[in-house]
Amino acid sequence: MHQVATLMRQWPRASAALVFGATGTALAILWWSPVILQTRAVLPFVLFIGTPGVSAAVVGGILGKALLDPARVRNSISAALRGAAIASLALLLFAPLFATLYVLTQAPHEHWNIASLTLLILIGSAFVIWWLVALIGAAAGWALYLMTSYVAR
Repeated sequence: MHQVATLMRQWPRASAALVFGATGTALAILWWSPVILQTRAVLPFVLFIGTPGVSAAVVGGILGKALLDPARVRNSISAALRGAAIASLALLLFAPLFATLYVLTQAPHEHWNIASLTLLILIGSAFVIWWLVALIGAAAGWALYLMTSYVAR
């Protein structure tokens, strides 16, 4: 455990990106797997599984470095709040990314535009899944903090 924690402290951005990306991908798989596995197509897998993971990894890599810095995150509550904020921002990045990929690959008979689909996704996800995304992000932030505090002991 000590070796893993030391390795994570050496590459904090990559570690945070990996943890948040894996968490975002796992949540998307659990949420969408009954639908995605029945279609057996690549595009739904990329849209519903890949984009949440990529969004979480990007935002986690940009903002998650502080979770591995004991000087910036002093207790587990602030780590959990920071993790929830990172996951919420990842959801904000997911909406335009999903909308852009969907519009670029949509069937000729569909007529969505990126802005309206992004707004629809943001409103829908705020009511349906934001609470779960924030909760899972808080758990990821707390886990990263625990790894940091393990090394600091």
